[in-house]
Amino acid sequence: MRLIAAILVLTLIAIGAGALSGFHLLGAAERAADARKNVAPPPVASAYTGTARLRKLSPVVTNLAAPANNWARVEASMVTDSMNDEEAGILAAHISEDIVAYLRSATVAQFEGARGLQHLRDDLTERASVRSSGKVRELIIETLVIQ
Repeated sequence: MRLIAAILVLTLIAIGAGALSGFHLLGAAERAADARKNVAPPPVASAYTGTARLRKLSPVVTNLAAPANNWARVEASMVTDSMNDEEAGILAAHISEDIVAYLRSATVAQFEGARGLQHLRDDLTERASVRSSGKVRELIIETLVIQ
């Protein structure tokens, strides 16, 4: 009988200690959540100035160098400095031609994996920057489909 009473007392003590620690953790979590609500998130710094504009290029569809039966479709946009719409349209056409020329000399193996896509993006951005005399800051590849 004493053994059952001791086990019962120890069980009640354990339940009480668990309840107290649970209430303490709940209060600490509520205080932390309230503190996070009062803190404003830091402003996001933009790499572009107020004069930068995003201009969408027309989709490019062309065949690849190897294997000859593979086709690629690229949809991209370019981030440019301030320029009028006529200049931007002409520049977009020239950059689209450069994308076609680049893709026709490329193989499917060059685009495999994250590293291949990063190289594609870097190469196209560099070509666009050279073509525009530095007016294109970045070329953003929105979609790339290879069939």
